[in-house]
Amino acid sequence: MNSLKAGKYPEALGRILMIIGGIAMVMMMLHIVADVVLKHTLNDPIDGTTEIVAAYYMVASVFLPLAYVTFSEGHLIVELFTSKMSGRPLRLLTAISGVVTVFYLFFLIFVTVDEAVLRTLDGEAWETSVDLVAVWPSRWLLPIGLTAMGLIVIAQVIRWSRGDGEDDRQAPPGV
Repeated sequence: MNSLKAGKYPEALGRILMIIGGIAMVMMMLHIVADVVLKHTLNDPIDGTTEIVAAYYMVASVFLPLAYVTFSEGHLIVELFTSKMSGRPLRLLTAISGVVTVFYLFFLIFVTVDEAVLRTLDGEAWETSVDLVAVWPSRWLLPIGLTAMGLIVIAQVIRWSRGDGEDDRQAPPGV
């Protein structure tokens, strides 16, 4: 994995976001357990559990760790056509696929930021059985996670374009 390092600061950001995503997963588990316990013991479930779990915990658990998954080689890589490649051709193909990935991520970031701005201005809220739960803040988790992933991919593309990788036979993940 040493050859796939993206840089000190992007990786630190990825680790921080991964920890936050993990905390969200633990909070989701505790929230659901508390809801079930209260429902079956006191016949008084926590209002808005489904909405909070769907809008906040799940989104944070999925999108915030994307940067960490990228630099830790967690994405699936199919090497059907590249398994026998090495050296400069592999680095060139990796750089091209990295650039395509970055453009796709920038498109997704643009779309998710646009949607987050619209939902923030609207004050988006979901209706529960007794009240409304504001969910517009969770819309910002997508562009945050995607941007962090984009920074990692850009750093990897730059590193591999310069030939800084230790092992030329292996392409970096996520690109």
